[in-house]
Amino acid sequence: MIRKCVFALVALVNLCAALIPHGNTTFEEATVNVWGEWAEDVAADYVLPGVEAAAAWVWENYWLVAGAIAGLWLFRWNQSSLIFEGGWQGTGRQHIRKELAPDMLPPYPNGWYKILDSKDLTPGKVKSVQVCGKQLVAFRTKEGKLGILDAYCPHLGANLAVHGKVVDNCVVCPFHAWRFNTEGDCEGIEYSDSIPKGSNITSYPSFEALNLIYVWYDVECREPAWFPVEDENVASGKWKHLAWSGHEILSHICEIPENGADSAHLNVVHKAFVFTNREIPEEKSFFEHEWKASWEADREQPWVANLTVDLRHMMGTDFLNSLGDVHVEAKQVGPSLVYLRITTFFGEMLMAQSVTPIGPMRQRVEHNFFVSPGVPRWFGKMMAWGSCRQFHRDIDMWEHKMWRSRPLLTKGDGPIQKYRAWFKKFYSENSIPFVAPQAGSATW
Repeated sequence: MIRKCVFALVALVNLCAALIPHGNTTFEEATVNVWGEWAEDVAADYVLPGVEAAAAWVWENYWLVAGAIAGLWLFRWNQSSLIFEGGWQGTGRQHIRKELAPDMLPPYPNGWYKILDSKDLTPGKVKSVQVCGKQLVAFRTKEGKLGILDAYCPHLGANLAVHGKVVDNCVVCPFHAWRFNTEGDCEGIEYSDSIPKGSNITSYPSFEALNLIYVWYDVECREPAWFPVEDENVASGKWKHLAWSGHEILSHICEIPENGADSAHLNVVHKAFVFTNREIPEEKSFFEHEWKASWEADREQPWVANLTVDLRHMMGTDFLNSLGDVHVEAKQVGPSLVYLRITTFFGEMLMAQSVTPIGPMRQRVEHNFFVSPGVPRWFGKMMAWGSCRQFHRDIDMWEHKMWRSRPLLTKGDGPIQKYRAWFKKFYSENSIPFVAPQAGSATW
């Protein structure tokens, strides 16, 4: 009930802002514009000067009031909670059809992909995993060792993740009780003393960092060339996990982290105040965001790219603007993982983004937020919510655009082509291509 009241109040404040011209319009003039002379008479005869002054202040600072209310609401959230989860329900996105370009990049680059939270795979648990068009089974032994295998039993094709269980440090097939260890070797069959040749299952390298589980995908079956980032502050427990968000997006995997190199879109899509519904501001607003960004490939680590972002929240005065200054040092590791170290007025935060291909044009994107001890929880929640809000503004762009291998670029667009050249490092000779489109009509 409290949350509904907060949402209603914030909506009322923003409705007033939308209906009443802001500019140089005073509170009294705005009241006349909306309610007419009757409201002016009532205000003059019955509203105490103090109340009128307070209402005028609220009107002139509606954005501050909305932010304070949102902050109090965010303060009530649990230590670690969901900020926003995108999904298929009620969005109509299942009807989107993406036209494929003939020279589109393959859908599954080689690299590490986030598949589970560590807390969701406790000892003895079995989980189903879908990644890069594959069905996998993830399980953890009683001793805590992690195993990730192809999901289908070589016997009659049962899915080990559906009713499978862990016994004696093996995952046991629910159909005929064949047992497989973390390396994919068949260690025994319930009703037979012999193990036929070819009974092993493909296993995949795994890694845990930031309390997240990653799987290594390489179409050439090579060993990992690098590993996900482990932050010492998070590993030691000094920095706490604050929040996470999840989205399912109909897009090519390359297009999502490519936003970091596409600096020109920042002051178009992300300029408007996060508490408004305006995707692109029509004119300069009292409160808006100003962005500066740069991207470059790392010279020493070819699987790493570096991004620097400076964000200023324009709030009317230089002092307030300085309070809203945010500096971001981001590192993309491989095709799917981006780590953003965010420096704010209160202290540092870490956002870990992962993009995991479920199918050729279907990505599971997650953000995990961690905060240093000096960052108030309510502020961290607001930053996390604002980041997810800004990210959501990109989703409609990604889901309704088409891939252009040779985009028509102009000065100021950012190093998009350099980013794509760097991204191609994660493909190899046998990378699985898209099915060739016929006369531009093929869709996913």
